Amino acid sequence: MTESEKSASTNPLEQLLTLLGTVDPIDLAGKAVDATRKTTESLLTILENLASTVDNLNKTSTRINTMLDEIEEPLRRIMPQVGTAMNAMASMGEVAAQLGDLSKRLGPLTTLAENAGGLFGFKTSKPTPPPTSSSPQTE
Repeated sequence: MTESEKSASTNPLEQLLTLLGTVDPIDLAGKAVDATRKTTESLLTILENLASTVDNLNKTSTRINTMLDEIEEPLRRIMPQVGTAMNAMASMGEVAAQLGDLSKRLGPLTTLAENAGGLFGFKTSKPTPPPTSSSPQTE
């Protein structure tokens, strides 16, 4: 190792000055200005997009409010009748179930009445089968 290398490597002040000599302040300032410009442009783009989004949301909420204003009052007038109709349908379903149950329970009584009618000479109301094509037809 030469003596200049020893003194350069051991003297911190010289090392600092050497490092400072390699730094170009104009170049660094240019890079900082460029980075600041790009950041500012990006922020402006983001703000423009945000403003557009807010504008679209305002238009959408205005349309929804208008639609609700048109639909809300008729719906408020109709809903009590819809509730009454739904209750009536439920009641009709219960009545139909009770009538089905009643017909099942009256089945044996119907059979008994048909049999009793047969004893007294009454004909049952069972349908007669249609004539077949092999039976002779009279004119």
